[in-house]
Amino acid sequence: MKITAVEVHSVKVDRELKSFSGTAGTPGTFVGMSHGKHETDYGWTKEYSTLYSRKVESLMVKISTDTGIVGWGEAQVPVAPEAPQAIVRQVLTSLLLDRNPLDNGVLWRQMYNSLRGRGHRDSFMMDAIAAVDSALWDIAGKHYGKPVYQLLGGACHDTLPLYYSGLTGSTVEEKCACAADAVRQGYKAIKVYIGKGIREDIAMMKAVRETVGEEIELMADALWMYSVHEALRLAVELEKLGVGLFEAPIVMEDVQGHAQLTQATKLAIATGETERTRHQFLPFLKARALDVVQPDMGRTGISEGRRILELAETFNIPAAIHMAIGQCVYFGLSSHVAAATPNLLWLEMNPTALEMANHFQREPWKVENGRLKVPDRPGIGVDVDEEKLQAFYC
Repeated sequence: MKITAVEVHSVKVDRELKSFSGTAGTPGTFVGMSHGKHETDYGWTKEYSTLYSRKVESLMVKISTDTGIVGWGEAQVPVAPEAPQAIVRQVLTSLLLDRNPLDNGVLWRQMYNSLRGRGHRDSFMMDAIAAVDSALWDIAGKHYGKPVYQLLGGACHDTLPLYYSGLTGSTVEEKCACAADAVRQGYKAIKVYIGKGIREDIAMMKAVRETVGEEIELMADALWMYSVHEALRLAVELEKLGVGLFEAPIVMEDVQGHAQLTQATKLAIATGETERTRHQFLPFLKARALDVVQPDMGRTGISEGRRILELAETFNIPAAIHMAIGQCVYFGLSSHVAAATPNLLWLEMNPTALEMANHFQREPWKVENGRLKVPDRPGIGVDVDEEKLQAFYC
């Protein structure tokens, strides 16, 4: 079997800004950056430091073979997917054409090594590799007639435990109402986006706790907004509310700061969505600077994501796999890796994002009682409706 074509597209889908909170959404008051005739979908929020888009943006890769098997991959690129798109077209495609797609390990190393010596071991380079890599796994599953989770060693979980991410609403009352609805749907864990100031954060978490009761696992995501000292002060109060996990409390580069937090608080300190390789996770693990790892399969790809999770297992560290906003292929590949992960605590789930992603697949995925059953169809189990998707190619 040989690769005959590699197609790559930036996908940008309009959305209702109020429907998304955190999770690659617009968690605060969105302010666009358009200047005169220069129009852009990008802008800032008043509350957070990360650039956001008015649209749901991602990178989609379709790899065709001479046997007729087609594989799909997707990278979670919420801003500027044109950058990894160019890498796939100008660098990776020439490495892939006429090659056997079942040699995904060999191909991954060649893609990674192609620009490694020039310092491109992260960011858009890894996003590009991630999308290609996942498409190769999809091909392998279809070739062998097996779901990807079986190729990864089998399902460790019959259904995936999910945590509800991205409470909708602009007020505390609206977010609490959303949290109550999540509990009615059967979710046992809910993540709340904070980072707006210690006093305001405590008030938010207290209101949600009073709404959902003591039996629901609460998580807090500060989106890297605090200093170590501030995060420690906030952690004390979060402990009192029975919060179990504190995500992205400080800037992602501060390994020692994370280590200080893990030693000083009973909260599980978690981060990792920004990191793409095992090499980036290793310093955190060696320093015992994380209690929970959170790699994103849309940024690591299936191959490297699997290695990261196995590395974490070596250090006896569990995983809450990060899954932000993207399209159906992203949800599929993330779910298959989660199913094959023995040290899995949770898989993130934004129901609004899943509803949008389901629009682009012929057999929508369903969440029941806060859990997801991964389809046992060959590959990543996603039947992409390309005709619908093409309307959003850029």
